[in-house]
Amino acid sequence: MTAFDWTALSAARNARPDATPGTINHALRFLEDLLEETDHVCTFTLTDGPLLGDVSTAVDALLPTSCRASRLAPVSSWSTLVDAALPGLFLPGHPAYVWAERMPARQLAESVAGWVLALLRRIWPGSVESWELTVDTSHWYEAVYVDLVVRVDERVWLHTSGSATDGTGPRCPAATRGAE
Repeated sequence: MTAFDWTALSAARNARPDATPGTINHALRFLEDLLEETDHVCTFTLTDGPLLGDVSTAVDALLPTSCRASRLAPVSSWSTLVDAALPGLFLPGHPAYVWAERMPARQLAESVAGWVLALLRRIWPGSVESWELTVDTSHWYEAVYVDLVVRVDERVWLHTSGSATDGTGPRCPAATRGAE
């Protein structure tokens, strides 16, 4: 895919910090729909909450009650982790030709992921503390997932990405909190 600087768009440059999380979640919903196949379901979430003591405690508060943070591994760059994961780790396998390099569907998914990354940069400076999250759960948890924790001042953000090939979707991301 040809690189494009999404910050060249005024919608990214002028995105209000208070409205940006909603815009990100809209883009993530679109990406979920785009990548969905009969036997392949993706979920992507972005949630935040106050820093409650330490980061691990704050993350546990954002996760469903059946989940808890078991490991927070510092990462040098949250954007590198997100860029490597979206959409590549979550592309459906069938039909293979649709998702091949330079095919329109893949280019669209990569473009939407680029838009998400540009918007995340509006709320997360490149130098913020960030961690890759490992989750323990009392229920089945997705085998293909990327969970990222970012601390900005006194807020903790949780970005989860997961997919299932059996149509059930992830059962532990923050988006399911309160639905239990």
